[in-house]
Amino acid sequence: MLVSKHGDTHAFDWTNLLHWSSAMLYSSLVVQSNSFELRARLRAASAASRGRANLSALGRTLLPTIPASTSVVHCSGAASSGTPAFMARGAHSEMFALLAQSASLSIANALGIAAPPRPPLALCTPRLIRCFDGLLSFQPKGGRSFKDRLGAWNREMLLTGRMQQAGPNLLAAPFLAAAYRLAGSSPSAVVLPSRRRVVLLTRRTQSRWTNRPEAVTELRAIAARAGVDFVDAGDAEALGRTNLPAGRACYAARPQIELWRDAWLVISVVGAHESNLLFMPSWPQAAGLLESTNCGFFTDSYSTLARAVGTGHHRAQQLNARGRQCLPSTSQDYHVLNSPREMDLRNDTLGSLLRFLRGRRLGREHTGNDQHGSVSASRAAQLIGVQTHNHTVYGFTGTATLA
Repeated sequence: MLVSKHGDTHAFDWTNLLHWSSAMLYSSLVVQSNSFELRARLRAASAASRGRANLSALGRTLLPTIPASTSVVHCSGAASSGTPAFMARGAHSEMFALLAQSASLSIANALGIAAPPRPPLALCTPRLIRCFDGLLSFQPKGGRSFKDRLGAWNREMLLTGRMQQAGPNLLAAPFLAAAYRLAGSSPSAVVLPSRRRVVLLTRRTQSRWTNRPEAVTELRAIAARAGVDFVDAGDAEALGRTNLPAGRACYAARPQIELWRDAWLVISVVGAHESNLLFMPSWPQAAGLLESTNCGFFTDSYSTLARAVGTGHHRAQQLNARGRQCLPSTSQDYHVLNSPREMDLRNDTLGSLLRFLRGRRLGREHTGNDQHGSVSASRAAQLIGVQTHNHTVYGFTGTATLA
């Protein structure tokens, strides 16, 4: 689960959509991958209880209590899915409850137990604020804690490469199917646009592009020359947002899910909104996420998520003052992450990597001479680790090539 990405138990922040998405998806995957063993344990526990406990049906889905999460509303408007919206980091969002219910339904599917269409939700009581983490750490007699199971699964399935194949991860299918249904939406295979769609999604509150209009113009021109659609989706802070009384805001899940679902490639800056890459089509149906990073900041949170569901991940980097790749960061410098910056495609691998990706996908070859920016495709390949002889892109989470 969070062992590989967020460290130990000290790093759990359930108000962060990335942490919550990771926990829900990875919990679902570890139960799916251990379903035979866990079903046997469940049958043994049911027999031992002799009817004193109902272990054949899903009960309530327990959510962690965070200081503001007791405030629950329902988003208004046609985009609302009817899922309760919990308060997290200053706004209500349907995503937390929707992901929790999706995980519950996926786990019920793996264990072969009955579950209602929308599992009921319950919060830990304020006096037991750490009960959610306590359940993760609880170690039954003769067994391992769920957190240990998640860590072992993560090391075996993700870090050793057993899940680094191209194409969808079938273990994630029940989780994603539940999420689409709860959001009132449908999977990408049903509605994928006929033309490849490149989506730009930026942030107002971190890694803000001070010259955003100019950068959009340049990226749109690259997409036009490639013959693909370019969608400027604005800032993530506005996506799916509806206004509530008293100046409050509520974020509906469906607009977020469907924007990522319909994209061939999403260009975005680092942020928890990138957790929605869960809903992107798998490789090679989609190229995945092209993540723009500031010089001095590094995270592999989203490449781990992409690998878990089978979609692509590519990392563009801001170059340093000498036009070279920044030295690898040993920690997550949030001052760097939150700093505004100019998106200068002459000193960033974003534009050249986008040209490289669209050229390979559309069957075009690059000679290394790029007339539309001072960082050529071949130079970008060297800077970001692209092996041009087989077109394998650094950061891509599958074994297929771009050719």
